[in-house]
Amino acid sequence: MNEPKMLKPALIGGVLLGILSSLPIIMAFNCVCCAWVIGGGILAAYLYIKDSSVAVTLGRGVALGLLTGVIGTVVMALFSVPLYILSHGPGAGLLDQMRQSIDQVPNLPPESRQFLRSLYARGGMSVVLYAFGFIFMLFLCSLFGMLGGAIGVAIFEKRKPGEPSPEVPPPYQPPSGMPPPPPPDIQ
Repeated sequence: MNEPKMLKPALIGGVLLGILSSLPIIMAFNCVCCAWVIGGGILAAYLYIKDSSVAVTLGRGVALGLLTGVIGTVVMALFSVPLYILSHGPGAGLLDQMRQSIDQVPNLPPESRQFLRSLYARGGMSVVLYAFGFIFMLFLCSLFGMLGGAIGVAIFEKRKPGEPSPEVPPPYQPPSGMPPPPPPDIQ
């Protein structure tokens, strides 16, 4: 997976899937089996196959999809923070409800109640929730990105493994009916 030619298609597919997965209304399309993530893996595989001089294997497509999913998750995380702040404002919504629900939990030890209140008061819980969400999305995007890379190779790769691209001329082979040239005389 250290091939430098993989980085450009993975960046293009990952940035595209990350942006589309973080935009408010467009991100709903990911509810259909992580469609943007699979699409990013397919796009990366297509771009990689198009520039490859040899046939791309299924394993290479899976590795490319994994890289695309990781890049897409990072882009999604970077885009979702400002979008969340713009749309919800700091401290609004879910965290306020969670703060209120702490007081309604019966049999919660006072130390735990105070610890949770301090986390919510400093905004630390939002960071914890964001970190867990990032790890979960990293897992999902990696998994579905690998699926997209495999699908892309299955759809777009028409060459057999080890077969060169049609643009690359095959090495010179003498015609089968002619004997090889005699060796030069050394005197």
